Amino acid sequence: MPENDNRSPEEIELERRRRREAKRRRQAKKRRQRLIKRAILFAVLVVVLIVCVVILMKTLKKDKAEAPVQDILTEQTAPIDTPLPESEQVAEEPAPAPEADAQEEAALNATGDKGYVLQTALAQAQTYDYDGALATLASYTDQNDGDVQAAAADYTARRDSCVAVDVAAAPHIFFHSLINDNRAFIVTDQVTEGRVTANNAAMATVDEFDHVLQYMYDAGFVLISLDDMVTVNADGTFSKNTNLMLPPGKKPFIMSEDDLSYYHSYGENGVQGYADRLVLDENGEVKCRFVDKDGVEHIGDYDMVPRLETFIKNHPDFAYHNARPTIALTGYNGVFGYVTNDYYANGGDMENLGTAQIAYLQNHPEYDYDTACAEATKIADALKAAGWTFASHTYGHLDANAQPLETLQRDHERWKIAVEKIIGPTDKIIFAFGADIGGASEYTRDNPKYAYFADQGFKFFCNCDGTLGWCQINPNFVRTGRFAIDGFTLYQAMTPDAHSHARCSSNYEALGIHDIAAWFDPDRTTPIESE
Repeated sequence: MPENDNRSPEEIELERRRRREAKRRRQAKKRRQRLIKRAILFAVLVVVLIVCVVILMKTLKKDKAEAPVQDILTEQTAPIDTPLPESEQVAEEPAPAPEADAQEEAALNATGDKGYVLQTALAQAQTYDYDGALATLASYTDQNDGDVQAAAADYTARRDSCVAVDVAAAPHIFFHSLINDNRAFIVTDQVTEGRVTANNAAMATVDEFDHVLQYMYDAGFVLISLDDMVTVNADGTFSKNTNLMLPPGKKPFIMSEDDLSYYHSYGENGVQGYADRLVLDENGEVKCRFVDKDGVEHIGDYDMVPRLETFIKNHPDFAYHNARPTIALTGYNGVFGYVTNDYYANGGDMENLGTAQIAYLQNHPEYDYDTACAEATKIADALKAAGWTFASHTYGHLDANAQPLETLQRDHERWKIAVEKIIGPTDKIIFAFGADIGGASEYTRDNPKYAYFADQGFKFFCNCDGTLGWCQINPNFVRTGRFAIDGFTLYQAMTPDAHSHARCSSNYEALGIHDIAAWFDPDRTTPIESE
């Protein structure tokens, strides 16, 4: 791990679980507080009613005292000082002991709310966390309750029917930012021919992405995280996770997204059909800001992160234990659409900024570095809370195979300055340009690039455009081969004479995908070659 975090990965995962459990307890506490407030309000209303009755009675008695003596004598009522019958007396409740509130809350904690317990257990079971669901049910005081017993029997049966899956064979697919409309594929004054070529080759559209998600779900694929591939031993080393259990017919897969930065090259105000940045909506959920063709700004599901979140919200069984993908980040512009590179601060370090970066500063006199970092950190925190993880994609989007070690070292120091301050430390690196820092054999300390990155705390290494299901799980690292789903691979896989790119076809076939033409966005221009 990086120098500023001496915890083991197991301790970090334990802390994440503790945070999730703390969040659940806070939600339960709020629910209990609402119930207590309602009870207090009801008690206050009862007291007010009693007071009103007493005042009314005193008023009546006063009226009687002022009435003629004969009238009083003729009334069949008890004397004023005669006590009420015992059955009609209102007993005063003794003042509560100082610790009464604490005792009441403890009782509520012990008993719990059955509806909340059942709903929480259901949410856990939907993500195949049957042990967690059973533990939640076991926390309910009345274990003889019929609903609790029925749920426990159901989840036990489901758990016992699950089978272990081979995490090392899990395919790893990835995307770049998604294109929302055809502006990306049309050459204009604001969209160069080079950008059209790049957009057409390296990106997927939102419709294509939606088709992939629906297919993967219908085919029985279940999203797992890179961390789910291993168990962390007491000494910090890895062992292959041989206990990832799924129902029969379900298959694990891994997903990641590269370059979630909304680079200057993507343009602004939706000029190429991209969102501009990630934002938090009124509910604190991560969404995208997007400007449509009419110049109208929208907040919604205009890229992979919020689109996947909405899909999982509607299909919770798509994610194992609420797993989420890994986001690979460069640092030379910023992250999530926020310019967080310190070279932009204080008017800009012109010696280290390029033409597009300097133009951004000139076009945005309102830019404030500290504000950008603060907003990006809010996004990172929200993503981490939802289960997303982060990876280095190198600061400058470098080819790690082609660049010398000294360049990679300088680049990573810049990445820590420009990115780590936003997302925190990470043990994952996803290489750009389909590169890797070694061949097919496992890394060793004799490889100086691996030795350097290992010393920097990296344990998960992912290349690009690799063969699906290629994986190495070593006590000290995990390597996975990834496959891009984009315009280039879609077109090459559905083109019969694309023999030079047979791997594209074989990877889609490995996923069981055959009807690619039905997904292919009709706004694309063909043929599509690698950018």
